[in-house]
Amino acid sequence: MFTGTPDELKQRESQARNIAGRIAMLLDDLDALGLGASNGQLHTPGGIIRPSGRGWTVTNR
Repeated sequence: MFTGTPDELKQRESQARNIAGRIAMLLDDLDALGLGASNGQLHTPGGIIRPSGRGWTVTNR
């Protein structure tokens, strides 16, 4: 459980969103190989990574 300050929480949430965005880019790269599209969604501290019409996106919880 996080026990830091509200400012520290905001900073960590921002970092988590950034990491989730990088994961979404890697999933796009995997799909681009043409070996079968990935499906489903990933729940992360940075948000939910979901497939969209144009690859993968990160949405807030």
